[in-house]
Amino acid sequence: MKDDNICGKGIWNVKIWIVLGLAFSLLSQLTNLSTRTPYWLLEFIIYALMLFGLWANSKFSLRKRICIPKSAAPVVYIFLVWGLGMLYEMTLTVDGTGIGGVNRNTLASFVLAQGDYLLIAIFSFWIIRKLHLSFREAFFLAGGKSLTEGLVFTGVLLKTIISPSFFLSPLVLSYYTLVYASFIALPLLYVDEELLWKNAKPKPKRSIILMWIIGFVVALAIRMFWGLVYAPVVTRLFNLPSN
Repeated sequence: MKDDNICGKGIWNVKIWIVLGLAFSLLSQLTNLSTRTPYWLLEFIIYALMLFGLWANSKFSLRKRICIPKSAAPVVYIFLVWGLGMLYEMTLTVDGTGIGGVNRNTLASFVLAQGDYLLIAIFSFWIIRKLHLSFREAFFLAGGKSLTEGLVFTGVLLKTIISPSFFLSPLVLSYYTLVYASFIALPLLYVDEELLWKNAKPKPKRSIILMWIIGFVVALAIRMFWGLVYAPVVTRLFNLPSN
């Protein structure tokens, strides 16, 4: 059986957000050639995995054909979220001298990043299990989590909204959503989402705004824990260099 409605309809169609996010990503790559890492192509490989997964599920219901025991599905999902997050992290750099978006030093950046990606993976699984989320709902849950970065911590989205280039805001929002969905929602194209649910009974679909709110609140709590507890403790424990 095909997953005909995996992407949704109208303005909340996942394909629209992916196209807009890809457009902004390509534009960013063309304007930041000097600060990208040698592994910058990994970002587009991850996006290609998402596009392939959408196509394969709409045509052949791929995730239903991949046999994963229900008992192993949570571990597989969490590992995929973490692994894809690490691949994306390899495309980031603070100033072009190291790899990773947290610290100029590559090792320090990846050590510090664990406190973010592991918690995001675990809590994403818990929310999907508790609320019986679909791929589409997880996609926008990821968008809500991305808002903590776009609006609060880096403020790129907020700065765009209040700038003369405010018309680019939909592209920026779509890009942040795509980035976070590329490791939070993407695994659900290869791991049947129902294997993660607490029971087989589907729950009523929830609004995208609610997904944004839940994602934002959870990610904000994770980032506060990271900044107030994890990063200071790990930096001191391993004597990591500061930025």
